[in-house]
Amino acid sequence: MDAKLANSPRTKTPTMCPHGDALPAGGIHRRKAKSHRGSSRAGIASLLAMLFLVLIATLAVGLIAATEMSAQIAANQRRLDLARSAADSGMSFIRYQLGAMNLPAGTNSSNLLSNVATQLGVTLNGTANMGGSTVAVSNNAIYLPSQAGWVTLDSNFNTKFQIAITQSGNNLVVTCHGASQVASVLKGVQLQYQPSTGNSSILNYGIAAHGPIVVSGNATIVGASNPAQGSVFSATAQAAPLTMSGNVSISGDFSDTNAVGSLSMSGNVTIAGYTPSQAQFSQHVHKGIPMPVFPTVDTSVYLPYATNTYVAGRSSYINTIVPPNTNPSFSGNVTVQGVLYIQTPNTVTFSGNTTIQGAIVVENNPTGNSNRMTFSGNVSATAMNTLPANSTFPAAERALIGSFLLAPSFAVSFSGNFGTIGGSLVADSFTFSGNAGGTVNGSVIALKDVPFTASGNSPFEIGTPVTTTPAGITFPGPYAPVPGTYLEVH
Repeated sequence: MDAKLANSPRTKTPTMCPHGDALPAGGIHRRKAKSHRGSSRAGIASLLAMLFLVLIATLAVGLIAATEMSAQIAANQRRLDLARSAADSGMSFIRYQLGAMNLPAGTNSSNLLSNVATQLGVTLNGTANMGGSTVAVSNNAIYLPSQAGWVTLDSNFNTKFQIAITQSGNNLVVTCHGASQVASVLKGVQLQYQPSTGNSSILNYGIAAHGPIVVSGNATIVGASNPAQGSVFSATAQAAPLTMSGNVSISGDFSDTNAVGSLSMSGNVTIAGYTPSQAQFSQHVHKGIPMPVFPTVDTSVYLPYATNTYVAGRSSYINTIVPPNTNPSFSGNVTVQGVLYIQTPNTVTFSGNTTIQGAIVVENNPTGNSNRMTFSGNVSATAMNTLPANSTFPAAERALIGSFLLAPSFAVSFSGNFGTIGGSLVADSFTFSGNAGGTVNGSVIALKDVPFTASGNSPFEIGTPVTTTPAGITFPGPYAPVPGTYLEVH
């Protein structure tokens, strides 16, 4: 049985494989293992190909995402740039408005915002920029055009700005926000502004008037030590800014803002020593010059020293306040020392021999349409710094120099000799007649567009010119940026 089985074909070990190859020792065929190795290599190649495909796909997705992100960043940057440009445009807009603004006398930290709103309203209310809103103070700030409104710059890009003005002492703090297409994309800038001093070139003239100049009779306007000090200026738009008739002269030049106005001349008249028929005459007449800044009177610096109330009939008045409707008369040998502070309305008369050692000033924001001040006697006037140095006249009061008369809303007339006046005179209008003559060490400035009249028989002299701005008058200038205060804000 065993031998049969051993010799059976089923148990005989083959020596040839089915493919005709000789089997190796042991009779085991290796082709199958070889085939398995080929399959493994193919799988690895497929896996690598798939990995490369995934990697390339990932890189493509990343590239698309990066491209989209770059586009988004560029769009955001563009919106920020537009918003920043809108904010800077808004700051330039308000800088121009504040630069053209002149605040009234008496402006201080308590009424600064209300006065600024009033001045801005004059130029902005009713304009398209305001969008129907009006300039006003709300919650201690001025919003332009309103707290929730915007001024449109470019409707295509929807760029716009809004402005908030607050105050810090006497300075203005301006914050401007700009926006572009997306309202949430904002840029803010802030800048402080401070009041600046205007041009005081008007003090270069001996006489400066808003109205026409009328010189008649035997009147002469002359520089006391230099003919040029006797210069005259008119800012009127009336047809004849200067009328000269009789035996009259002006030692300096004549200037006016009216380029088309004509001079009216008759009699023996001269300007700068030349008659109208001489060729040199025209060289001393200057037409159409730029308008200088007229002063604003602020007498608040004098008020603390006016501690005594006026009582009629006294021969001496020291630091005196004159109540409204008192209509005081200073007659005889009267002495006025320090500050004579006049409230309105009032009519004030100086007659006889009056000695004034100090300054006559009118309250701020005067009322009344018929306020008058008349000097009909001989007036002797000296400056504030000539007062005795004692507790009655403290150093701060004696330092108020450069002004003798500050009387806005008053028509002032002189018909007597006023000697030498140690300071400038400012009033609505002036009339010098009769024997009115003397020397003014300063300028005579008339604020109202009515004739400035000189018809006296005595020389009207302009003495030592003003070298500093007289106390109690300011030359309103624009609000100007404070260097170093520019900030970017949230």
